[in-house]
Amino acid sequence: MTQANVYCETGLNYYSGDIPTPVGVSICNGREALSELDYERCGFTLLSHQSEVRDWRDEAELRRVHEPEIAKLARDFSGCDQVVVYPPLVRSPVTAASHDDYAPIEAVHSDFTEDYRLMVQQRDRPYREFLDPLLAASGLSRDDVENASRLLMLQFWRNIGDAFPDRPFALCDASTVPRTELASYLVPEYGGQKLAFETFMGLAPKDPQNQRWYTFPGLQIDEVIAFRTYDSRCEQEGRAFWTPHSAFVDPNVAADAPQRESLEMRVLCLFSN
Repeated sequence: MTQANVYCETGLNYYSGDIPTPVGVSICNGREALSELDYERCGFTLLSHQSEVRDWRDEAELRRVHEPEIAKLARDFSGCDQVVVYPPLVRSPVTAASHDDYAPIEAVHSDFTEDYRLMVQQRDRPYREFLDPLLAASGLSRDDVENASRLLMLQFWRNIGDAFPDRPFALCDASTVPRTELASYLVPEYGGQKLAFETFMGLAPKDPQNQRWYTFPGLQIDEVIAFRTYDSRCEQEGRAFWTPHSAFVDPNVAADAPQRESLEMRVLCLFSN
């Protein structure tokens, strides 16, 4: 990376058991590099997206207004045949006060492992209690998931607070993170729900400069970061289906910068052929 593209030097927390390992990294300005970032290779991109939502902290409005918007965005972006929109997840001081899991995650991770496809297709997994109502609400069944030729988990990340918060969001070019630098970790429950899913935790790289990290400074409400955390096609082709990401301490903002407020929307995309 060139020095001109570096947004900041900071530390990220990598997995090493119970005690995280902080590693110094350079984080590039994704806005300056966007034309060079190929989604298929790196796993993420920045999109413009207008929404009719007026109160981004109102879960009822997010369910009523934003879920259909995100369903359309996921179809348009991926070209999939059917979608299952997961419930909105707001990370803010208010939601974090209700459950620690809703605070910004300051650890390098990617949400799902190779186990994701089995988890959503097998009928005896605890994840069924979470997924089945979402399938029913989408007019789909387990058969639709089991018969899909391809499964893609897309995530849409939106800043809903101050443009320059204390803990912004960074993503790593997936092609620069080999599978050997990821550890599978079982999450028994999340946000009070018993899900029992496997997540990837980033292991400290031998050479941190081999990983290419990016952030998008000054994110506005009409911008959304799209990134993948599972893609059965990538897995079958032996390509990275993960996109490591993390919150980070931004040394470019004041110590009393506003706390981050963000919205995550996950969409399971199904392909028929």
